[in-house]
Parts: sequence; structure tokens; C-alpha cells
Amino acid sequence: MGTASASSAAMAMIAAMITPALLILASASLVATALVRMARVVDRARVLAAIAHEGDWEKLGATPAQLRTALERHAKRARYAEWSIALLYATVVVFVVTCISIAVDHAAGQSLTWLPVGLAIAGTLLLLSGGALMVAESRLAGDQIAEEIRHALARLEERKP
Repeated sequence: MGTASASSAAMAMIAAMITPALLILASASLVATALVRMARVVDRARVLAAIAHEGDWEKLGATPAQLRTALERHAKRARYAEWSIALLYATVVVFVVTCISIAVDHAAGQSLTWLPVGLAIAGTLLLLSGGALMVAESRLAGDQIAEEIRHALARLEERKP
């Protein structure tokens, strides 16, 4: 009977550790997505910065003020993505510590349940914050794309015979 209860306790501990492990996977997936978005922002900002440096904004059909606005928007998007990445990395760390705290709680045999629960809540808040920043970055990207499309359509109308 002692083996069955030890086995049951081990299974309970493993089951308790599964949820944070899945949240680690979800957080890591969001980190990967945020890194890709950051790379896109950086690549586009570098192209615009090179055009600004060369003074060749006519190539884009833009004024210096429009180019400045685009660069400032890219800088803001990069900050959102950077903050999101930092929060999501912190989320992964918190969920890893949550898994460890669950093991420690079970091994200690004392009532430390508040520790993994508190860590899980903190990790969830970090995950939500990182996700919210990515939503904000995505909205800026959408606004920027819509503005670029409007500008391109206006240029086409100007050149219409």
C-alpha cells in the first residue's frame, strides 16, 4: 500500500507540473513570434534609416517629415516588441521556477502551496502583459501599413493620365 501512495504522490506532482510546462511552451512560442516581429521592424527601420542618411526619400515618394514619422513609429514598435520579449522571457523563467517550486513543495511535505500558486499568478500576469504589448505593436503595424497603402494609392492617382 505504501508503494501505491508514493506512486500516487509522484503522479500528482508530475500532473501539477504539467500546467506550468505547457505555459512555458506557450510563452516560448510567443517569444519566438515577438522576435520575428522585432526582426521585421529592425529590417524595415534600417532600410528607412539608410534612405534618410542618403537623403533619397524621393525614392519612396515621401517627404522628410513623412520619413521621420515612419522612423519614429518603427522606433515605438521596436520598443513595444523589446518590452514584450523581456516580459515573455521573464514569464518563461517564472514558470520554470513554478515547476521547481511544485517539486520542492511536494518533496518538503510542508504546506508551501502559496509559493507555486503565487508564481503561477505572477507568470500569468507577465504573459498577459507581454501579449498586450504585442497587440499594441501589431496595431501600430496595421496603422503603418494602412498609411503606406493610402500614400501609394494617392501617388498612383497623381500619375493617372
